[in-house]
Amino acid sequence: MVAPSHLVISGYYGFANTGDEAVLAALISGLRQRNPDIRITVLSADPEATSRQYDVNAVLRTDTHAIGLLFRNSDLLISGGGSLIQDATSFRSLAYYLWIIHAAKSAGCRAIILGQGIGPLRRTISRIVTKKVLNGVDLIAVRDSASAELLCNIGVCIPPITVTADPTLTLAPASAEEACGLLEQAGIQNGESVIALALRNWPESPKIEDALSHAIRRIEKSVPARLLLISMHTPDDSDLSKRLAMGTNAAVQPEPWSPQQVMGVIAQCDLVVGMRLHSLIFGAAVGTPSLGISYDPKVESFQLATGQEIIDLNQLKSGELPDAVLRAWKRRGELNDALDNAVPPMREAAERNFELALGGTGVAGVNGVKGEGFPESPTPPAPRTPPTPQ
Repeated sequence: MVAPSHLVISGYYGFANTGDEAVLAALISGLRQRNPDIRITVLSADPEATSRQYDVNAVLRTDTHAIGLLFRNSDLLISGGGSLIQDATSFRSLAYYLWIIHAAKSAGCRAIILGQGIGPLRRTISRIVTKKVLNGVDLIAVRDSASAELLCNIGVCIPPITVTADPTLTLAPASAEEACGLLEQAGIQNGESVIALALRNWPESPKIEDALSHAIRRIEKSVPARLLLISMHTPDDSDLSKRLAMGTNAAVQPEPWSPQQVMGVIAQCDLVVGMRLHSLIFGAAVGTPSLGISYDPKVESFQLATGQEIIDLNQLKSGELPDAVLRAWKRRGELNDALDNAVPPMREAAERNFELALGGTGVAGVNGVKGEGFPESPTPPAPRTPPTPQ
């Protein structure tokens, strides 16, 4: 298979979501390291900002005419990173990403799923259209075995399916010097022990903010460390962080940080407590132990794979977070050892994403079968900004 010379990357980009931007940064960096001359175009909600930040071409993700022309002049679509093929946020979001794949294939462009987590797919219609569309792609590389199992269960059996890992594990963090400067700007002095908290609201759990507020006050009293509230999605997380910090000694991230800067800061912390999946991935990538608050199976899956601590939303709402943080704090050495064992093979698997993208799609995977043809797929949804899949 001839390596692509012009590829398109689709994902939840241009929405100020640190996790998804980290995926994009990792994809672009990994591809360019292997082929500095490759042309990359990104579908983005903010093409100007994306183009400026990553030095790529960018097209508005809802401009169907421009996207159609783009695919006719491209070799490959990468539907990349994050949790795009899912209907937990909305069916409209799922339909958008499946339509993008359909548009690429209809224009004669190869299409692959790269480094994604698949699911949940709660609706029967979601499983039906996902099966039809994904059986027409050229390769599927998912970030965990649960995603591969879900695809097999719904009947995706034509393209080769392989398990790699989240591309973010390959991203280089900001330097220690830069990270320490960012911590100082947040009001944390050099030498202070720090616990980073990457928290979010969750619509299905309406009283979660009250539970987090009470927990932060108890954690401050029981753990000998300064708390730093990190924002992984602006403005939602940053507004929440400011509210949670009121009346406490917790520090708050003062301005948006790049994914590399957030990673660098987490590298200087002693523990990360995260609801946002990529805060936990950042911790694993830089060797900082973590406690995950699972609101979605993807969080639990990653924590189990890396041997880290975890609690669920019911435990959070029942007041168990402070005790869990204290337990994780005391187990930092053990948790570090678990990361030392788990992360190197995961990082190696993450690197394989780039080889798959640039080296062709004829590989044996979970099902070991090369895909051919392309089925019918859904009508494109009316353009609108979908909710964050992170």
